Parts: sequence; structure tokens; C-alpha cells
Amino acid sequence: MPVDYLEVKNQIEKIGALAPKDAERLKHLRKEARQLLVVNASEQERLRDKVRQAVKQDPFLRCAIPGDENLDNNFPLPPLPKTATILAADGSQIYPDRHAPLNFYIINVGALTMRLGSAQAPIEMVDTSLHFAEYTSAGTISENRVNLERDTRERSVMAELAQDAKQPIITLTDGPMELWGGKGENAEDSATFKQSLEEYKQSLAELSQLGAAAAGYVDKPRADLVVQLLEIAAAHRDELKDMRANRPLRGVTDANLFRPILAPGERTAVFGIQSKSASEYAGELALHFFYLNVGRPNKSWLARVEIPAWVADNADMLNNLHAVLVDQCRIMGSRAYPYLLHRSHEVALVTREEKEQITNMLMRELQNQGVELGEESQKQAAKNLIGRRRFSLGSKRH
Repeated sequence: MPVDYLEVKNQIEKIGALAPKDAERLKHLRKEARQLLVVNASEQERLRDKVRQAVKQDPFLRCAIPGDENLDNNFPLPPLPKTATILAADGSQIYPDRHAPLNFYIINVGALTMRLGSAQAPIEMVDTSLHFAEYTSAGTISENRVNLERDTRERSVMAELAQDAKQPIITLTDGPMELWGGKGENAEDSATFKQSLEEYKQSLAELSQLGAAAAGYVDKPRADLVVQLLEIAAAHRDELKDMRANRPLRGVTDANLFRPILAPGERTAVFGIQSKSASEYAGELALHFFYLNVGRPNKSWLARVEIPAWVADNADMLNNLHAVLVDQCRIMGSRAYPYLLHRSHEVALVTREEKEQITNMLMRELQNQGVELGEESQKQAAKNLIGRRRFSLGSKRH
């Protein structure tokens, strides 16, 4: 049965009627946020102290922490290094499917090595890991657990490739550097997360020892870490305990805040990250970030770049990373996204056809070993019939 377009149309009209008022409200809030940015731009020490006070009352508070640079500073594009090794990795996965005849999942990490200043084409590698019939105390492996393994493996691949790379080295992964996934779902998942976190931090430590600039690239960021900092700046001391609930600038993002002041190629000041897990990333692993305009004139595009302390504290590493990211995004033309990360995703992607082929290979091997095979659920079988009918009528599969 098709979508009820009449009901959807009624709902769209209601949204449209409210949209102008909401847009005007956000416009006012964005202006207020920018004013707070200017007023507090050079108040780094006072703001750091205020964040500490707020965290004492609410350790789950998540916000930016000012560094030494003024909050509203913008830094021009540095020169591109003549030579550098750029490493990029991205992961793909096939999740366990309880409706499928076999219980397995796949983690596929694609990585590329590119030598800046060389005519040699980027070198590709793929790291594929197949996990069959694995379970936890809560049942089958969760999607969060798979994501956790993927993110951990991405960073370890970077550390492995950096071992033989020529300096200077820049490593890129897609998404935040702070590790997520499988955190606290149950005791076993919590233990697994802790173990993965230690492996993840070990990979970061290896990158630090090798003198590699590590970064996580967040495209189209929706975070409001700096906005939350400005709310703390404007709050009375008695209000600090309720900062997560009391959000006078709710709806304003950091990208809204910095887009008007960043020209193409420029970055913001570097900020620290206050979060519940901040204590897990201590010393040279402490997480920081900055915003970077990787767009072009009349078409700004902001990304958030997360970096560890050893990169934030090294001006040469920071400048090389800044310049390389802008250069990588310019390779992609109007689609401002790092070229090597895009290629890594293409290399890592597991298609539906590949999943079906692996399933068939597994089934044949199990049959050869005399193992009784499972069956797909009746629900999935019915879906497959519907899919075939729709496809036979000319629908496209994506």
C-alpha cells in the first residue's frame, strides 16, 4: 500500500506554516551567539574556570574548552608541504542478520597511501575480517559492537601503515576520534568497550611515537560544543548545575557560529573537548578540535577536525594537516570532501552482491563439512518475493 500522500501533504503544510517563525527565532539566536563569541573571545582563563565549576556539578556536561587562541580567531591557509605521506582509512560492515540463514558479520577496512609531491598513484589495501556465529551473553553481536570493532580496526590499520611511511605523516579517518559504540549496554559490552578503548589508545600512542599527525574528519557537523561553552559563559553561577537542560541557544550549531567569519581555507582556534570520557584521553591523547572551511568563494563548507594533543601542540603538524585537508577537498571540486577518505570508502564498501557471495561460500563449506544449515526467516523470504516483483516492474535497487 502506498504512502498516504494526502496526510503527508497536510503535515507538510503545518510544517510550512511554522517554518518562517522558527527561522526568525534561529536567526535571532545565531546573532546572539556571535555576539557572545566576540564578547568572550579573549576570556579563555575565566571560561576554563567556569567550565571546571560546571563539570563539578554535572560531570556528564559536554562542551568545548578554550585553548590559548582567541575564540573568534581565524587562521589563514598555510603553504602545502612539498612532501608528505597521507594515509586514509574508512570502514564498512555487514551486520549480523537474525533473518538470514547464517549468523555472521564482516568488517572491511579500506586504506590508501599517497605520497604528496610524487607522481605515483595512491596505493590501496583492504583488511577484511569475517566473524561467524559469534554471540554475547545478551545474544547475537549488536550493531554497536560491530561499529566499535570497525572504528578500532581503522585506527590500528593507520598505525600499521605509518610504521614504514616517510615523514611527515598525516593520517585521516572519517568521523570523530572519540571512540563510541557498545558502551554500557551490559556488563559484557562494557568490558569489551574497555578492552577496545585500550587497543584504540595504543594505536594512537604508536602514531604519536612515529610523529604522525592523526585526525578525524567530520563532514557537515551538527555539534554545538562551542555554543554550549558560550551558554556557560553567559550563565549565572547558580545555573551551572543545569546547563545540559537549560539551553537558551538550542538549535544553534558551531557551524552557524563560525561560517560567517571563516573564509575558504581558514580554520578556527583549536578547542579542547570536555566530556564524560575526557579522562580516558589524557596527556598527549587529550582530544581537541577545530573548524575548517574547505569550501570555495560563495560556497562555504565547514568541517570539524578532531585531533589529539600531540598534534594540537605542534605548530608544524597542525599547519601541515590544515593545508593537506584543504588540498584534498579541492581535488574533489564542488564536493568538498577529502579525496583519500572518499577513495577509502569506495575501497571498503561491501556490496549486496558480495554479501550474497560470501553467504553462499559459507553455506557450501558448511555443507561440505556435514553441518546442518539454517534457513532465512519467513518474513525475509516474503520480503524477497516482494522485492523481486517490484524489481521486475522496473524499480531500481540501491
